[in-house]
Amino acid sequence: METKKDKIKSLSREQLAGLITKAKESKKSDIERVARTSNVFSQSFSQQRQWFMEQFMNGGVANVPQSYLLKGNIRLDILEDVLNVIVEKHESLRTVFNTVDYIPSQIIKPYERFRMDTIDLEEYDGSMREAKIREINSEIARRPFDLTVGPLWRFYVLKLSEEEIVLTLSLHHILCDGWSYGVIMNEIAGTYQERLNGLVAHSVLQVQYVDYSEWQRKRIEGGQLDVQLEYWINKLKDAPKAIHLPYDYKRGSVQTYRGMTEYFFIEKEAVKAMSDIGVQMNGSIYHMMMSALTLLMHCYSLDNKLCIGTPVANRNKIELEKLIGLFINTVVIQSEIASGMTFAELFTQVRDNCMEAFNHAEIPFERVVTGLDIERQMQHSPVFQVLYVQTEESMLNVSIPGIEVEVIPVSVETAQFDLSLYATIMKNGISAGLEYNTDLFAQATILQMIEDFKLLIRLITEKPDRTIGEFVSSLSQKKVVMTVVSSFESEPVGESMEFWLDKLQINYKLQFAPYSQVFQQLIDDKGLLCRSSQGIGVILLRLEDWIQGMVDNDARLTAVLTDNTNRFIQCAGSFVKKHQSKVILYLCPASDKVNQMHEIKQLIRKLEQKIAVECAGNWNIHVLQGDEIASKYKLSEYNDGLGDEEGHVPYLREYYTAMGTELVMSIWNTALQSAG
Repeated sequence: METKKDKIKSLSREQLAGLITKAKESKKSDIERVARTSNVFSQSFSQQRQWFMEQFMNGGVANVPQSYLLKGNIRLDILEDVLNVIVEKHESLRTVFNTVDYIPSQIIKPYERFRMDTIDLEEYDGSMREAKIREINSEIARRPFDLTVGPLWRFYVLKLSEEEIVLTLSLHHILCDGWSYGVIMNEIAGTYQERLNGLVAHSVLQVQYVDYSEWQRKRIEGGQLDVQLEYWINKLKDAPKAIHLPYDYKRGSVQTYRGMTEYFFIEKEAVKAMSDIGVQMNGSIYHMMMSALTLLMHCYSLDNKLCIGTPVANRNKIELEKLIGLFINTVVIQSEIASGMTFAELFTQVRDNCMEAFNHAEIPFERVVTGLDIERQMQHSPVFQVLYVQTEESMLNVSIPGIEVEVIPVSVETAQFDLSLYATIMKNGISAGLEYNTDLFAQATILQMIEDFKLLIRLITEKPDRTIGEFVSSLSQKKVVMTVVSSFESEPVGESMEFWLDKLQINYKLQFAPYSQVFQQLIDDKGLLCRSSQGIGVILLRLEDWIQGMVDNDARLTAVLTDNTNRFIQCAGSFVKKHQSKVILYLCPASDKVNQMHEIKQLIRKLEQKIAVECAGNWNIHVLQGDEIASKYKLSEYNDGLGDEEGHVPYLREYYTAMGTELVMSIWNTALQSAG
């Protein structure tokens, strides 16, 4: 999450002046307290999303745990009293969720005093005690809640000695966010001190969470956020459905949430170098980390368009800052990446996209997904599958007079997304954790990903003007990109290719350029083939496609075929020389129509032989003869005249299957083996 400090650092003077004016105006709150004639209220949009997801998640996935080590003269009776005060004060902590008259609702329950759960661990010491704390905290964090019954929190004290305890809190995400923990701990500290001093009165909140949710709903249903919704629909209308990372395990038909987190640290010197470069480019450490993560995801996926989610606090009114509740919203940072652009250019794009996103961050992400009208996938989360979260160390610090407080990491062993990078900016560096779905990734892959992320940071700080292609080359190859360029509709070959690529356990990305663009793809640096030149090119060439639309007796047929053949040989040779790329050239069989035209048939065979001879002399080009493959698979009939005429799909499925098989075998035996 980008902090206020990060946002301010990246603002111009004019933007800063506007921000001050806006801040003054925002203090005039228009959130009104809703009449409490009933204890049933509509859920907020964020709560609705959590309610919906809870129906599909395994228990405990949406739990938000925190644990603190407290040392000093701790009065457990006062601590219990303090927690009761907080629950009584905040309606959100007394809220349960159910459908009322078929409408998902939040229901506020009356306050009832409770006893704090205490577990005595005084008999354990040293490593045994630490292991026991981890075990208990993990169990508390994973234990599911019943949203319809409540309470949707658990407060535990693990007693280590008379002057040392562990305070572990676990709340369901539907009633809190990360900011809420700051509110809880500050209220624990303040109220604890008041009780020690004999004070019993506590402040009353002007508004509660249900007041916010009703206010938010009125604003959205009244059209006040339509401009923001329109922005996101236009921004994300062409967003990719999913990122194409090199997963170790095949994605199942339904999304799973089993996960682990690997922790790492970025040293102070590297953080300072990143921060300095960010400032030079009118950005912040947040923009540097988001850009570096975007670059890492591109290196691993080779996707040229990437979407990464990131949370925003969404507490734009002063009175909301002291509430416990689910205010957080998610925005999407979409980046378009080309091999020839520099990291500095990527940084500028990410920075500007972040600024735009945060200026349109009030409309709930759930409304954006609905507005996009995309087909819901049960396999993965919509729009983005990678999340970035950034916090400041100061947000975790808690000060209780006479008591030392230290944060204890809690292992939840869940993952809501494929990957989530959590980064805490500290005085001595960045403490980070990479959370991953264990049904998709092996631990070794994630550990390598962390090392690659650190390497990218070092390379970025050394020379931010490196091209994206240079950064990709600096990492060990993660995926083989195969770009199919064809003179006809060739996507039916993809099914066979994907089968064998999976069978051979090749991490690949298979992509198809628009057909009938063979020359354009060979010479246009902005074309898909040139942009993916570090991978393997597959050219499916049927010479007769060069004379499509010409009449059979046209005197120009010979000239067009001959000229295009010479031009193709020249362009193919120039392409592999310029890019040092591997190319599989597949000379496809002629149609039945051409086979009945004796002179054209003979000319095409002659020209195919010329192409084969000329290209065979280039060790970067491997030539396959389509007629020979048809004979190898004993396919006597393989042309599809009707398919060719109606959709430029010239072959039967059996031939596409044979074609895909031979292409992958050729890639495996030539391009990949020679690369290894």
